Amino acid sequence: MVRSEIFSRARQGNADALAALMNHSLQAKQITVNVSVQDQSMVAIATGQTAPDRAFMVNFICRGLRKLEADSIRKVTIVGYLNGGTIPLWRETIHLDTTEEAGYPPLLSEKPDSPSVSSAKPPVAYPASLTPIASRRRRQPPTVLSRLKMLLGVLVFVMVSGVAIAVAALVKLLTALLAENSIYSINLLGDLFRGIEIVEVFNVLVFAILGLGLGVATAFIPRYLGIRLNALVIILLLPTLLSFGTIIRYDNWINEFAANEAISITESRLKTDRYLYDRIEETGIWGFYLHTARYPSLPLYVRQFDERDPLESEAVSRVERQVGMNPDDLSFLFSVCMWGIRGFYFLVSVITVIGHFGQGIDLADRLSGRVEMSPETEADLTGNRLE
Repeated sequence: MVRSEIFSRARQGNADALAALMNHSLQAKQITVNVSVQDQSMVAIATGQTAPDRAFMVNFICRGLRKLEADSIRKVTIVGYLNGGTIPLWRETIHLDTTEEAGYPPLLSEKPDSPSVSSAKPPVAYPASLTPIASRRRRQPPTVLSRLKMLLGVLVFVMVSGVAIAVAALVKLLTALLAENSIYSINLLGDLFRGIEIVEVFNVLVFAILGLGLGVATAFIPRYLGIRLNALVIILLLPTLLSFGTIIRYDNWINEFAANEAISITESRLKTDRYLYDRIEETGIWGFYLHTARYPSLPLYVRQFDERDPLESEAVSRVERQVGMNPDDLSFLFSVCMWGIRGFYFLVSVITVIGHFGQGIDLADRLSGRVEMSPETEADLTGNRLE
């Protein structure tokens, strides 16, 4: 494609031609620009080895469009990224004033190596016609109304985050109770399901609700603050929610042991703690968690403390006959398998909550107007990033 044709297509708003001109001019600064154009809106993603300067890129692109007389483009969204990064460093959306006749330096010129690009310094201020609306607002002192809006936003943020946490916790609690009172009570299959902790499959639903809800909540306060706060909440809640099933199962074991032995809950806890300590030298919920990773069965009477469950004994004897493994090696192998299963559930939970947290943030950006682009433009933008 000859240079004159590139300039002609760029004036018509062709995304490839605009990107070619920009990238040619920005080679010296090691910045690459991907361009997407839809209707009268252009999205430009600037990616560099170092953070692309916001003020420079805004003036470079907007003045260049003005010089090209690309009047078909009325709105420009510019996003800055580091090479290999997935989180934008900054965003600016500018509504171009095409009626003002101002003199702009030729940043998109036929001579890309001109000093105006390679040695240009970031301007102190935007031209009046290109100043982003958000920048103008930042210069204004806060008013009573703006303070009230901020306070309301914080309250809504807390409320939405609280609802997301409550719903996720409720779903986790209900699924854990369902497993203990129904699924794990099924003959034979119940023992198998308990052994592989099948109820943890519902973690996908639990952490999808949590991540999406906390992500959407960031729409009501400054983006960077909301993301940091709710990311911390996720880190704290992840192990808490994952422990619900173990806590409920441990509590059921204490209660059932107390009922079978006709003793108080306190006595039952003391006796079971002594049993756990004899087996793995740990007590309480942590001891129970470690014990169930190595021993599939739990004693329900004092006389069973030194006995092995008949079903477990039969399974162990069968494996010993078929494979020739002794009980200690079999117990170790079972422990490795159980920790592998638990690690898998934990990994799935982490991936689910992170993925849905990101989706919630994207939805929050649209709800709050922080990103002014259509779904089609955003899809094109993502495609350009992957390329």
